[in-house]
Amino acid sequence: MNDEARLRTWNIYQAAWGPVDEDERRRLLAQSVTANFAYTDPGSQIEGRDALMTRIGQTQLKFPGASFRNDSFLEHHEQGLFRWTMYDGAGRVFVKGESFGRFGEDGRLIQATGFFEVPAGRG
Repeated sequence: MNDEARLRTWNIYQAAWGPVDEDERRRLLAQSVTANFAYTDPGSQIEGRDALMTRIGQTQLKFPGASFRNDSFLEHHEQGLFRWTMYDGAGRVFVKGESFGRFGEDGRLIQATGFFEVPAGRG
């Protein structure tokens, strides 16, 4: 799998974090992450696609309409480093961060770790 395919997978994964309905989110995650996907960020540590669905739903409840844009991507040996920007529901920059991801043999993500600081008053 080349880096364009991995970037496409990452972008599908990021789209699942955006303001989409539950059925679309489930479809996007099925395309981009394995069933036993592991996710960590400063506030959570979860395992499994169903737990990720719940985590993303909580994020959308807390920050309605939030979405992500991938700013840069570095990749080697089935791993990727992604720099991204999160926007609030009005389209304003909310937070910038980086995520590390590992891809499985089928090209989907098996693990992602997010690194970011939530702006004061937003946590």
